[in-house]
Amino acid sequence: MRWLRNGAVLAGAAAAYASFEARAYRVVTRDVPVEANVPELTVLHVSDFHLRASQRRLIRFLERLPDRVPTPDLVIATGDLIEDDGGIPPVVEIMGRLEARLGRFYVLGSHDLYHSSIRGVLGAWRMFVGLERTKKTARRNDHEALERGLQEKGWRSLINRTEVVGAPWGPIRLCGTHDPYLDLHRVDHIRRSRDDAVAIGVVHAPDIVSDFALRGFDLVLAGHTHAGQVRLPGVGSIVTNSSIPNALSGGLHRVGGTWLHVSPGLGTGRFTPIRLGAPPEVTLLRLLPRAALFA
Repeated sequence: MRWLRNGAVLAGAAAAYASFEARAYRVVTRDVPVEANVPELTVLHVSDFHLRASQRRLIRFLERLPDRVPTPDLVIATGDLIEDDGGIPPVVEIMGRLEARLGRFYVLGSHDLYHSSIRGVLGAWRMFVGLERTKKTARRNDHEALERGLQEKGWRSLINRTEVVGAPWGPIRLCGTHDPYLDLHRVDHIRRSRDDAVAIGVVHAPDIVSDFALRGFDLVLAGHTHAGQVRLPGVGSIVTNSSIPNALSGGLHRVGGTWLHVSPGLGTGRFTPIRLGAPPEVTLLRLLPRAALFA
């Protein structure tokens, strides 16, 4: 029976740590070695807050974020900012405080559109075991109010659209889609021009990274997976809720000639408030031309 007691102790310790890690918010800086003709650029990538009004610790972390990060060139949010309508006022207020030299842009995720439910959790497991994904029937969030609030604070939508931002070193192409997880995305506008100094794709679920990679984008930003939320040594992510390979489910990876950054995000699902081996983070990406890296 000793092994049962020891197993229970280990399981209890793991559960306690997983609950702690889910709230161990951090800011991480990652260097992205781009081609020599791509300009140096800083991008603050935020994602997957899953914010509810009751999450005071997460709200405090986000309120202090502008003091912890130097003003970047761009701030880009890749969706699932709220968990329910109660998260809209704090998210809009918090996002309004984030500054950027060249602009702030967003796409939405499934949780911005729908309340999470047990049905949704079961749907994720159905996808994991290869069963057909069920149609979404959850109650809707007021995403129109969320978007209206963000845009009043100066944020610009990249939902199935492209923006080209002028910069001293040349045009920056920002091309976004709606959430592929809900099959709301379009890809016909995903293209780049020879004149672009840099081309960045923005999407919630990373499943369509190849559409950007095949069109020569320098960087793709995504969220959705929470980096697996639970990762085990030698196994990686237990569930990614995505069709991308397990190895790409979190962090910075090369996909052909394109860099993919999948944010671990800051929040968790309502019914799975734990993290293990996938700490929550906001990421400051520094695009550094190879010549600058080795100078």
